[in-house]
Amino acid sequence: MSEIPFVNQLGDALETAIAKPARAPRLRRLGRRRYLAVALAALAVTGGSAAVAGLFTDPVEIGFGAVGCFERPSTDGNVAIISDPTRSPVQTCAAAMSSVGFAESDLIACQWEGHGIVVVPHEGRRSCSAHDLAPVPPGYTAARRRALRLETDVKKFERAAGCLPPEEFARRLTRDLRAAGWSGWEAVAKGGEGPCGRVSAASGSELLGSIGSQVDAQKRTIAVMASPPLELEEFVFGADSPGAKPFDTTGARCFSVAALEQHVREVFAPTGVPVRFTVEALQPGVSIADARGERYDEGCTVFAGASIQYPDGRAEILVELNRRD
Repeated sequence: MSEIPFVNQLGDALETAIAKPARAPRLRRLGRRRYLAVALAALAVTGGSAAVAGLFTDPVEIGFGAVGCFERPSTDGNVAIISDPTRSPVQTCAAAMSSVGFAESDLIACQWEGHGIVVVPHEGRRSCSAHDLAPVPPGYTAARRRALRLETDVKKFERAAGCLPPEEFARRLTRDLRAAGWSGWEAVAKGGEGPCGRVSAASGSELLGSIGSQVDAQKRTIAVMASPPLELEEFVFGADSPGAKPFDTTGARCFSVAALEQHVREVFAPTGVPVRFTVEALQPGVSIADARGERYDEGCTVFAGASIQYPDGRAEILVELNRRD
């Protein structure tokens, strides 16, 4: 039994601490998105320690690699909340922050007591105490590796399962997990829309991202959500998918509403799924960062993203277009 107070959360071996990231506010400057419902910016950014104080609430997600990546050498300023059990906290944040000039050697991982694991630029001060933080607990690495093993087992099943109904998906996943040594664990169908069971939540450019938000460590349950078929999601908004094509085309040339709707229908025609459109102007204070922003400012219609909906139990692709009033 570990002396660390946040131990034994995932079965008898997973040592976890403090952090399930809440939904961060949407960025006000919109770049290219590959999901309508899930923003695919590398960072989910919110402002400062006051805003981030409520992000770490569930003593489970830390085992799945949830860390706060700060751009300043303190828990002030912008922060990215990222989950990645495959890498250390410093590796995770360095990958996310490389575009703003940070490398692994520039960063230090610490524990922000009462909140979770954070990474800050050390600026030559290579101890956590110099940043008013505590060292990363000794059990953190073992916790992350234990969580990664659970995630690996779940995602292995998930990739091979095909489109099983959620209840059947949960039954078979429970059987496989227990056979793999996860005694007492149970997968449970928990709602959602779509014909297929799914555990992984989309994150970054991955459709099958972390399972951390679906895990209840105290009850030893894993939520299985009803979701669209993976093949349909990959076509509509997977990384470098056909469904991402309108991002580029609407930045390259000017479309009327009718012309863009026709273009998008042609892009999504191979899915055989009906397409429905919404056309809205951007809210005050919101802009588009890439070439689509220039087209929008010129009065053109631009592609904002797509999602898969089930309004009457049948799939449809909902496409969001932006055009100035």
